[in-house]
Amino acid sequence: MRRNSFKLKVLIIASIICMITSNITYRKVEAKITDNLPVSYIDKNFPASYKPYLEALQKKHPKWVFNAVHTGLDWNTVLSHESYEVNLGISLVEQGYGDEWKRTNGDVVWDETYVTASKEGVAYVLDPRNFLCEEGIFQFETLRFVGDTQTVESVQAVLAPTPMGSTYKNKYKYMGEWKDLGTTYAELIYSLSKAKGINPVHIASRIRQENSGDIINNRLINGDYGVYNFFNIGAYQTETQGALANGVKRAQEKGWTNVRAGIQGGIDYIYDNYVQWGQNTIYFERFDVNNTGSAQWLLGTGYMTNIFGAKTEAKMTYYAYADAGLLDYAFQFDIPVYENMPENKVEMPVPDGVAFTKDNTKVYLDDPSDSGATDEFWIRSGPDSSISTIIDKIYETKDGQENRTVFTRIGKGNSETLYDKIQYSDGRVGYILKKWVYEYKYTKVKNVTLDTTYTDLSVGDTLKLNATVSPSNAYDKSVKWTTSNKELATVDVTGKVTALKEGVVTITATTNDQNKQATCTINITSSKHVTSISLGSNEYSMYVGSAMTLKPTILPSTATNKNYRIEIADSSVARVDGLKIIGVAPGNTTAKFITEDGGHEATTTIVVKAIEEQGNIVVKEPLSYENNVITGIDLNNNKVSDIKKNIDTKYTMKFIGINGNELNDTDRVGTSTKVQFLDGGKRVEEYSIVIYGDVDGSGTISARDLLVLQRYIIGTVDINSMQVKASIIDKVSSYPRAIDLLKIQRHIIGKYVIEQ
Repeated sequence: MRRNSFKLKVLIIASIICMITSNITYRKVEAKITDNLPVSYIDKNFPASYKPYLEALQKKHPKWVFNAVHTGLDWNTVLSHESYEVNLGISLVEQGYGDEWKRTNGDVVWDETYVTASKEGVAYVLDPRNFLCEEGIFQFETLRFVGDTQTVESVQAVLAPTPMGSTYKNKYKYMGEWKDLGTTYAELIYSLSKAKGINPVHIASRIRQENSGDIINNRLINGDYGVYNFFNIGAYQTETQGALANGVKRAQEKGWTNVRAGIQGGIDYIYDNYVQWGQNTIYFERFDVNNTGSAQWLLGTGYMTNIFGAKTEAKMTYYAYADAGLLDYAFQFDIPVYENMPENKVEMPVPDGVAFTKDNTKVYLDDPSDSGATDEFWIRSGPDSSISTIIDKIYETKDGQENRTVFTRIGKGNSETLYDKIQYSDGRVGYILKKWVYEYKYTKVKNVTLDTTYTDLSVGDTLKLNATVSPSNAYDKSVKWTTSNKELATVDVTGKVTALKEGVVTITATTNDQNKQATCTINITSSKHVTSISLGSNEYSMYVGSAMTLKPTILPSTATNKNYRIEIADSSVARVDGLKIIGVAPGNTTAKFITEDGGHEATTTIVVKAIEEQGNIVVKEPLSYENNVITGIDLNNNKVSDIKKNIDTKYTMKFIGINGNELNDTDRVGTSTKVQFLDGGKRVEEYSIVIYGDVDGSGTISARDLLVLQRYIIGTVDINSMQVKASIIDKVSSYPRAIDLLKIQRHIIGKYVIEQ
C-alpha cells in the first residue's frame, strides 16, 4: 500500500520523463481545415457524461469554475485529423510505449525517439472526460493571467525539481561560465508573464516540459552557443540539420542572446501564435479546436506532437499549485465539448491479452494486511499505473465491508492485468488494483417493472414513468433511464418522458444493480387531434319504439375533442335523439357517425324490426344486446337484481357465474356470467355478459385482471372467448394487446375510464 510519499516521487519521475521526451515541438502539418469554421460558444451546459466528474470536483473545490466550450466540431472529424489518418506526424508517442499506443500499420519514426501514435491512443487523450480530476483538470485551466493563483511561489513549485528551481535558481551559464542572474528564474518568469497577460505557471510548466529546466546539460539553454531557446522553438529535425542545430538557428535569428530575451521570446511566441487565437489552455495548445471568432483555420496548429504533452504539463501544474497551497482558489477551466461524442468516455488502450469480463457486483476496497490503519487507494483512469491519471484517492478507516465506500465492479480483470474496473454510485468509472477488491454481501435486485408499459402521447406531452424494483429490501434499487431515440423522446433521471417528434420510441429502465430491465413503448402522434372513428359492427338491429346507444372508438385516445354527431339517412325508419337512435318503423337505413374534430366518419346499417318480432326477451337500456352478448353494464349497479330490472321476459331467469356456480340477487355479475332463460325448468335461451376490463369475471376491474391478461398475452394461461372480448378495450381489435393492459391499469388508478 503506497502512502503520502507519492507527491515527491511523482515530481522526480516527471522531471526524468521531461528530460527524455523534450524534443517534440510544433511542426507544420496539412491536417488543418479552412472552410466553414464553426465559432465556439461558452455556457455551463455539459453533456451528462461529464457531470459526475465535474460535480465531484466542485464538491471538493467549491470555488472552481467550469465552462463548457462548445467547439461545433464533429468528434470523428477531429479524431481523424488529429491522428495518422490525415497526417502521420501530427500525433506521436515515444517508442518505448506499448504497441497499443503506436500505429500498427508500420510505425513512422520521428526524431529517432518517437513514432506515430495509434488512433486509439489519440482518442484517449483527446477525450476531455478522461482528465476531469484533480491531476488532469489543469490542462483546461485558462492561460490568461488572473493573479490570485498565479504567484511567484506557484511558479517556483513547478521549477523546484529542476536546476532552474534549485541549486542554480539565480544563475545562468554563458560559454561554460556561470554568471549571476540578478533574480530567480521564478521571479523573472512571473514578471514577464504578468506583463504579457499570460499564466506564468503555464510558462514554467512549458519550459520544464520542453527542456526540463536543465541549464547544466541541455545545450539549447546552457549558453554554449551564446543563445537561449527555453521552449525548443524550431528545434525539430529536418533533412539537412538536426533538432539542436535548428533550435540554435532559430534563437540566433530571434536575437535570444540572453536569458531574459530567451524567456520573453518564448512567452511572446506562445501568446502571439496560440493564446490570442483561442488556443488558451494547454489542451487547446495541443488540439487546435477552439475558434473564438478570428481563426483562419482549425486542427492545424499544435504546440506539441507528443500525445501526452498536455497530460504531463497539467500534472506538473496541479502539484505546483498544491505545493503552494493554492488549490482552494477560484480557478477557471474551459473544457471542450464536441458534436456526436461517444456516449461514454473513451477507454485507455490496453495490451493484447488484457480483457475485462462484464460484471455487476457490489464491491468494497480493503487492505487486510495492515488492520487498524487508514487505507489509501488510488482510483485510476486506466489499468496502467505508468500512463493513467489518478482520478481519485479513497481513504478508508475500518476493515471489512462495514462503513466502506461501495462501488460496482463493472469489469473483472483477467489474469493479464492487475486491475478491476469499478463504478462510483454517481456514475464515475475508474480502475483499481484487484488485490484490494472484495465482494460486498448484500440483497441483490431480482426484477424491475414499470407502471406503464404502453401508451400514446402527443408531441409536447410529458409522462412520468415509475419503476418498482424487487425485492423491496434490495440494497440498491436505483435505476437509470434511457430512450431508444433521442430525437423522438427524451427521458430524465427521474423517469420523466418528453415527447418531441412523431414516431414510436421505447423507454428503458435499467437497474444499476444486476442490470435488470423494464420497458415502456410510446406511440407519439403529431397532435391531439382525432385521427379516426370506428364502430364495432357493420349492422345493428333494434325494434320499433326502442332506443339504442352505440359508442364508437375515437383515436388517438389522447384526442382532446371526442365529440361526434349522428346522421340518419332515412328518418322514416329511425331518428336521432342526442346520441341515441330511436326505432321509428320497420326497415333498413344508414347511420353515419361524424367527429366534430376533423370530420372523420364511420358508417353502419340500422335494421329496425316490428314489435311483434322482438319475441319474449327484451334487453332495455342502459344494457346493449348483440349476438347473445349483453354489454353496457354499470359497474356501480351490476348485481343480479340490477340486471333483472333491465330485461323484460316471460321466462324465469337464472344467473351462472364464471366458475359455474348459481348467483343470488345480491351477487355481482361479471364477464362470462351466463343469463339462462327457463320455461318450466327447461332452458330456452342463454346470453353471456361482457364487462370490458373485467378479464377475471369477478364483476370488478382490479390488479387481478391485469395479471390474468398479462399471462394470457405471454401464453402462460388460457381464457375463454368472453374474457378475450372483455380484454379488447377499444372493442374493434382482433386480439388484446399491451395497450389494453395500459388502459386497464390507468382505469384502476383513476386516469382513464373504460367505457362499457
